[in-house]
Amino acid sequence: MSALRHARRVAPERFIVATPCVVDDPDAPLLTSFSDYLSRVRGLEPKSREGVLLGARRFLVWVRHHHPGQDLKGLTAEQVLAAVEHQLSLSAKSATRTAAVSHVRSFLRFLHWAGHHDQDLARVVPRTPHWRLAHLPPRLSWDDVRRAIDAIGMATPIDLRDRAVLLLLATTGIRNGELRALQLRDIEWRTGEIFVRRTKGKRDRLAPLLDETGAALADYILRARPKADSPYVFLSFTPPVGPFKFAASISRIVRRRLQRGGIELGRVAGAHLLRHSLATQLVGRQRPINEVADLLGHRSINTTALYVKVAASQLAEVALPFPGGAV
Repeated sequence: MSALRHARRVAPERFIVATPCVVDDPDAPLLTSFSDYLSRVRGLEPKSREGVLLGARRFLVWVRHHHPGQDLKGLTAEQVLAAVEHQLSLSAKSATRTAAVSHVRSFLRFLHWAGHHDQDLARVVPRTPHWRLAHLPPRLSWDDVRRAIDAIGMATPIDLRDRAVLLLLATTGIRNGELRALQLRDIEWRTGEIFVRRTKGKRDRLAPLLDETGAALADYILRARPKADSPYVFLSFTPPVGPFKFAASISRIVRRRLQRGGIELGRVAGAHLLRHSLATQLVGRQRPINEVADLLGHRSINTTALYVKVAASQLAEVALPFPGGAV
């Protein structure tokens, strides 16, 4: 597929592209306006907007199907509740159900804000129970992470790149998108830090660059990185050479290297798995929770609190005596 895309760029005249059948979408202007609202007013990143827009589209599809020809100004609370009930029936997991009603609520607020409805019908949408800290995040033991990194050779340019990728993810906890956005100018070699720009929390931060990680990064840049006029650190070796555009590309690298290290993987196996593993390791070593939050770039320490559940010894230290008996 990569070779085919490259050939189409080089010699487009040799490919006959069929004109797609365009189907009129009456809700396209409204959804475009909603997307602009989510970006400019709510400040959501493109990936976050995708889920909310999908929820809004599903809501509109239900309304158009059950109440054809009705203007959105005539939308009633009963109709909203029926649509939400349908949305909830499609999901079994509490997290998915919570997201579904949240997306509908956001869309209804927009309809009122933009003047498409006189009332804020978001107030009638019920909240579904969802306990964020009810489950442990997927993670690997630090021995498994170490074994996967040690299994990467240093004979080929791909080996050097993948080793630098895994070490950077495993020791700094940066996200997939943050790694793909990393530029050469963001590496502070003298101070041993990397400058992480445009994070999920919209705050720049510094992450420590350990000696081993810095050495692997230098080996890749000096010996393996393609000679391309690009400011980005990590580049694909598949023509046309350039930065990684999609999160799946980095996730494939991580998954492949973990599997070659003899690690059995579940459904979740990408850059975030190494981020979870680092956070769990740091909490297990009794690092202050605020330090872990700063390293991961969490805006709220409640987000980092998820990892405290795996530190049984630390939880035992703060447990109160049971009334009438010992702990």
